[in-house]
Amino acid sequence: MMLKKILNRENKLPIIVILAIISFFSFNVLNKNFFKNLRFDLTSSNVYTLSPGTGAILKSIKEPLDFKLFYTKEIGDVNPVYQNYYDRVKEILEQYVLLSNNKIRLKIFNPKPFSNEEDKAVEYGLQGAEIMAGVYGYFGLIATNSTDDEEKIIFFQPDRSSFLEYDLSKIVTNLANPNRRVVGVYSDLPIFGTFNPLAKTQDAAAAPPWAVYNQMKEFFEVKRIHEKTSSIPEGLELLMLIHPKKIPEKLLYLIDQFVLNGGKLFVLVDPNSETEGFTPDANPASQTNNSSDLKVLLENWGIDLVENKVVGDLLSARRVEIGSSDQPSVTDYIAWLDIKKDHMDDKHQVTSKIQRLTFATAGYLKNNEKNKEIDFKRLVWSTTQSMKIDASDVKLNPDPTNLLRNFVPSNEELTLVAEIKGKFSSNFPDGPPDTGREDDFKDIKHTNESIKPTTLVVSSDADMLYDEYWLKYEQSGDVTPIANNADFVVNFLEYLNGTEDLIGLRGKGMSSNPFIKVEKIQKEAEQKFRSKEQELLEKLNNYQSKLENIQEGSNEEKSLLTENEILEIEKFKEEMILVRSELRKVQNALRKDIEKLDSILKFFNIFFVPILLIIISLILSLVERRKRHKKHIIRETN
Repeated sequence: MMLKKILNRENKLPIIVILAIISFFSFNVLNKNFFKNLRFDLTSSNVYTLSPGTGAILKSIKEPLDFKLFYTKEIGDVNPVYQNYYDRVKEILEQYVLLSNNKIRLKIFNPKPFSNEEDKAVEYGLQGAEIMAGVYGYFGLIATNSTDDEEKIIFFQPDRSSFLEYDLSKIVTNLANPNRRVVGVYSDLPIFGTFNPLAKTQDAAAAPPWAVYNQMKEFFEVKRIHEKTSSIPEGLELLMLIHPKKIPEKLLYLIDQFVLNGGKLFVLVDPNSETEGFTPDANPASQTNNSSDLKVLLENWGIDLVENKVVGDLLSARRVEIGSSDQPSVTDYIAWLDIKKDHMDDKHQVTSKIQRLTFATAGYLKNNEKNKEIDFKRLVWSTTQSMKIDASDVKLNPDPTNLLRNFVPSNEELTLVAEIKGKFSSNFPDGPPDTGREDDFKDIKHTNESIKPTTLVVSSDADMLYDEYWLKYEQSGDVTPIANNADFVVNFLEYLNGTEDLIGLRGKGMSSNPFIKVEKIQKEAEQKFRSKEQELLEKLNNYQSKLENIQEGSNEEKSLLTENEILEIEKFKEEMILVRSELRKVQNALRKDIEKLDSILKFFNIFFVPILLIIISLILSLVERRKRHKKHIIRETN
């Protein structure tokens, strides 16, 4: 009776709100207990949804794979984050079992302290986490195939949760396909690591391989191609050339014939290689001539790397720190680019899965129209706020401030990465070059025209492979990727090799959602005020220099500064203050806009679902009220 009276009150909103909130939490309880498989993935990169690539990998498994998941429950008691992550790992592994038609056999172990299961975990090389003094817990995975090949995750880290599907699918791929595809790599950059026999200490003697090379080795058998190579390895279908500069004519001919016989090429050229000098025998003076040299091949095939020019881009410029350590300042370095998704081909198998790429003094590519048999497609490009910078302006000790001061946009988008498909003609129409040895090319049947169409991918920057340009080193020792440069390379190698299942997974864990509009407004405003500020500074400095000279000189020299000039100096000082004040106002306004957008996003993320439920409840309540009212009218009529 009391409930009826309450419900009959006109003001029902508070009750409806309370019921909606109760419904919301009840739904979560029901979902957890009865609808475990019901999931809504609202993340921008679908982190919690298995990709089609994973499905294809799992369905292609021919022989059983054994997965052993180790989880010490006491870890979750100490830190509930691990329990939640274990639930997700277990759930996704169960999906893998189902999608593989039970070709994946999953066993779960609870390695309690001082148990046989703990001994197994230690034997497998899993990493233990200290629960209390001298007591360890485990959370890792061991996976094996029928030939006892082994892959492992020594400890599942929750901060790598967005890469979970990729890590697991990579394990499946490596075990299901132990015979890896072969990639031939020629490089005039030290990506393989370096060794200096003259170094006095071991640490100085060796430089480790670059991170991108280590990732390549995880998926491919990498065969290094040396400049004295006498033949391309038999069965090789893909060559990767990194900053080719010293390629002898003999090897050029081998590459030429490799492509004409259907081989695929992945080339990273560079008009200004900043990393060329990272070899023990490098001469700093050689940095004045540090451009790639593959013109003899690429030009004839229809591709030009524009000589002595690098791309500057105001909207894609990376922030760098300049000045002394005592008085550092931050500015945009327009020759170092941070390219977002909106300037990549969103329909290509590779670039559509990439979130961001970083480039360092990249050049730009053009179709020179010399080869009518090709399809030239741009894959990555600059914004219209770009300019072509003389390479000499970024060599040795570039001045980011001066580049900004002289920035004049070309209002055109410049191609940074391109894909070229079609047929090609030989750069050696008269046959093999004369090397002085008759048996050098005895196994090669010379051809002047492509026997079938093939594919070339060309990047106008090779420095993008270097660790410092796409990895962030934390003080804790952790290394975090800030861009998908390595994914870009490995994905293209898989694409050109015809194995594309993992491509969609590599960029999945990295989300890049900047406030693009706000960022654009900010950079344009900064450029406007920076030019004005610089102009005033130069005028002010001229007068200050003149004033200092007069003050240091004789009375006769001091008289050279007129009263009008002194007044003008004061005027410019006042103008300078006004400009700086105006700049601060713009920056404060931009900051407030960003904070406003951040607040809106937080509101939607935190309160949107409950509010949506409340609105639905209100609508349903109104509908039900109308129905009751209508029935009441009908009864009254009858």
